[in-house]
Amino acid sequence: MEELQNRLLYELKALITHLDKYGEYDWSQQFSLIKNSINNGNIKGIDALKKVRGGMGSFTDLIICQANGHNINKNEEGFANTELWRLGGIVFSTADDIKKELKKEEKVKK
Repeated sequence: MEELQNRLLYELKALITHLDKYGEYDWSQQFSLIKNSINNGNIKGIDALKKVRGGMGSFTDLIICQANGHNINKNEEGFANTELWRLGGIVFSTADDIKKELKKEEKVKK
């Protein structure tokens, strides 16, 4: 479990760095809070990741582009969004893996 948590922290750091690069500080701050929560041993940060994942106005709706006020050249927008979705997908996948492990541990305890 510790290995998964460390991997998630590393992945969150990469996502936060990517968001900061283009001036997307609102989402960067949210992911930083989640990262700090997980880093401090509060597994509820995993639940917070689930909440930002879907629904109207969620992280999955984010598009990095000049029109949205991001600090980016037009010709970089495709790469920036492909990388955003890749990094986000990795973070959410690892969070899912942690949730599965937590459920397994709960079953063993019962």
